[in-house]
Amino acid sequence: MLLGYFTEDAYENLLDNISQNSEYYSGEDDWLPKYFGGEDNYFKNSTVNVNRYTPAYNPGKKDDSQKASEDLVNTRNLYDAFKNLTPLQASNKYMWTYLCHAIPEYNAYIRDRWMQEERENTIRNRFFVTTPGSLLNDNALSRLWWYGHLTYDSTNSNHYALTEILLTNQTICTDVMDTFNRMNYDRMRGVLLAIKDFKDEITNNEGITDYFRECKKYLNHYAAVTTLEYLESEEIRDIAFNYMMKLREEKNKK
Repeated sequence: MLLGYFTEDAYENLLDNISQNSEYYSGEDDWLPKYFGGEDNYFKNSTVNVNRYTPAYNPGKKDDSQKASEDLVNTRNLYDAFKNLTPLQASNKYMWTYLCHAIPEYNAYIRDRWMQEERENTIRNRFFVTTPGSLLNDNALSRLWWYGHLTYDSTNSNHYALTEILLTNQTICTDVMDTFNRMNYDRMRGVLLAIKDFKDEITNNEGITDYFRECKKYLNHYAAVTTLEYLESEEIRDIAFNYMMKLREEKNKK
């Protein structure tokens, strides 16, 4: 299928009028044609052809583990379908915003996952792309593509082994995508390998989230004062893994 995208005017119109339109986002009706006066000039079709992707999810409220599990399945499915997008094309906020608004199966997925009640900030975060951060972490669809793009490993028989680590839980995923490494495959791979190896070291009763949250701060500070351009993923792994092990040792001494 050819991917569509909003015109700039249509995007700005919808973004500026979230408050007035909020009730539409919780319903199943295709309200866009009427909203734009019956005209179809609020969107355009691109020349980018992708395979069709249908979100996989069990309707209803979900816990953190279920959300991470569904995100993993949907990351695989969406990235496999949209793999021929370039990073530049996948940064197009008008495209992702259009898909979230105009494709019924995507709209239904967003309503089930996030729209248990009408909230303007939820609409802004999940239906729109407004910042580079929202592209990677918030928009319901773009985040899945970037999870896949930044973790897909063609050299591994399990192409999504790193994706599985990224989606350990929702907090780990957000924190990893919020570190300095998020747009660099080697750094991303190094951090995810550190998480995997650290998980293998700790007991089932120990959570990894707090350790990595402190590690994230350390990595961001490390990147601010040290040139990391020439570090291999294994070196990034050692820095992150050793820091988390140090934190654990200090905690166990108390």
